[in-house]
Amino acid sequence: MTKVVETQSKTPDSPKKGLLDVTEPFFKVIQKRRSIRRYKPYDIPDADLEKILNAARLAPSTNNSQSWRFIVIKDPEVKALLGQPSPQRFIANANAIIVVLGMQQTSCCPGNQARWHVQDPMIAAEHLVLAATALGYGSCWIATYESRPPEFIQEVKTKLEIPENADIVVLVALGVPDEAPAPRSRKPLGEIAFREKFGQSWYVL
Repeated sequence: MTKVVETQSKTPDSPKKGLLDVTEPFFKVIQKRRSIRRYKPYDIPDADLEKILNAARLAPSTNNSQSWRFIVIKDPEVKALLGQPSPQRFIANANAIIVVLGMQQTSCCPGNQARWHVQDPMIAAEHLVLAATALGYGSCWIATYESRPPEFIQEVKTKLEIPENADIVVLVALGVPDEAPAPRSRKPLGEIAFREKFGQSWYVL
C-alpha cells in the first residue's frame, strides 16, 4: 500500500492544508477530473503553479514547435475582465487563471500554421488540467473565447500586452475546489470507437 503524506506549505494562505501533495495514478486522475466553478479563497503557491506549467511544457507539438505561451493571472481586476460575459464570470473567483496562447509560426508548418498553432496549445492545456487534478486542484476549461466581440478580445490583448502574432486559444481557471460535482454522463465506448473502419464495433473480433 502506498503511503500518503500530507504536507503543508509554510505560507499562511496556502491551500495545501487538507490537500494531498502526491501524484495520483494517471487513470485515477483522469477519472477524478471535473469542471469546477466554485473555489475556496486560497492562493496557489508558485511551486505548484510551476509544476502545472512544467507539465504543459512537456506536451507534444507539431515538429516540436512548442507554439504555446502561458500567462498566469492572479490580479482580481484582470480575472474579472477575463470572466466576461456573464456565463463565465465565475472564473473571477478562481485562485488563478492561465491564459493559453498560440503563437503564429510560419517557419514551423507553412500552409498549416493557422491549424497547428491553435491545436497544439490545446494539448498543452489538457496537460495543465490533469496536472492540476493530480495536485488536488480544480479547473475549468474555457474554450469559447473566439466568440467574444473582436474589440473585447483586443482589449484583453492590450491589457495583457499580448503580441499581435499570438491568439488566445483557451483559458484555464484553477483553484481549490469548493464543490464536488458528480461525473457527467459519457457515451459508451461501443458508440465512439470502431475497429478497422467507421461503424464497425470495437467489440467485434
